[in-house]
Amino acid sequence: DVDYQSSVMSLWDNIVNKKYYVTGGVGSGETSEGFGPDYSLRHNAYCESCSSCGLIFFQYKMNLAYHDAKYADLYEETMYNALLGSLDMEGRNFYYQNPLTSAHERNSWHVCPCCVGNIPRTLLMGPTWTYVTGNDGIYVNLYIGSTINVENVAGTDVEMVQETDYPWDGKVSVIVNPEESKEFTVYIRVPDRHTSVLYKAVPEVNGLVSLSVNGEEISPEIEHGYAVINRQWEKGDKISFEVPMEVQVITSDDRVSANKGLIALRYGPLVFSV
Repeated sequence: DVDYQSSVMSLWDNIVNKKYYVTGGVGSGETSEGFGPDYSLRHNAYCESCSSCGLIFFQYKMNLAYHDAKYADLYEETMYNALLGSLDMEGRNFYYQNPLTSAHERNSWHVCPCCVGNIPRTLLMGPTWTYVTGNDGIYVNLYIGSTINVENVAGTDVEMVQETDYPWDGKVSVIVNPEESKEFTVYIRVPDRHTSVLYKAVPEVNGLVSLSVNGEEISPEIEHGYAVINRQWEKGDKISFEVPMEVQVITSDDRVSANKGLIALRYGPLVFSV
C-alpha cells in the first residue's frame, strides 16, 4: 500500500534523523515513555529497553520490505549498545531505562515487567535477523559466529556457517553449504556507520578491507549497501571478508543542544562508555 509506505518512511526518517540517540536508543521521555520534540535528546532519559526491542523489530521489517542494508546497520547498532548494553555479563539483570548519563544499578525485576520478557524474546530472534531471504538469494545482515539452516533458497536448503570474533575483530568467514549445487546470490552487508544524519564520525570508515571467495579476491557490485555475489554454489564454498575497524570520534548535529561540546567514541558498532 503506497499510502502506508509513505507514512512509514516519514516515521522512520523522523526517528532516525531527529530523535535517535548515538547508542541506537529512542524515546527521550518527555511524553511519559515516548518521544519529545525534534532534536530533544537529553542525557538523563530515557531509552527504555523495550523501545530498543521495538526499534529493532521496526528496522528488521523495513529491511524485509526494501532489502536495504541501512536498516540492518541500524538494528545492529541498537542491538549491541542500547539492548545488550542494558544487560549484565550473565544476562540475568537489566536496565529498564538506558540514559546516556546513568548511575543506576541493573535489576532482575521491575514493577513494570515488560522488559523481563521482551529482552530475551528479542535476543532469541538473532538467527532471524542474521539472514534474510529474497530475490533468489540470502542476505547476510549480521556477523555472528553461528551455524544456521536457511530454507528454500533457489529450491534448496542452505547451511550457513559463520566464523568470526566480530565485533572485536573485523574478519569474517561464511561457509555456504547448499544441499544441492544451485545458482543463487549471497548479499554481504557492507557496513555504513553514518546512516543517521544526526552524527558525524572521523575518520570515515567505509566499504570492506577485502572480500574473496575460495581464496580468490573479487570486486563485486554494491547494491543497496550489499556486496552482490552470484555464482553456482557448492558445499564448502567459503566467503572471506574484513570489515574496517577503527576508533571513531563522533560529534552531533548542533541542534542537539544536550550534546554541545561533547564527543562519543565508537569502535565498529560499539559505542564506548567513558
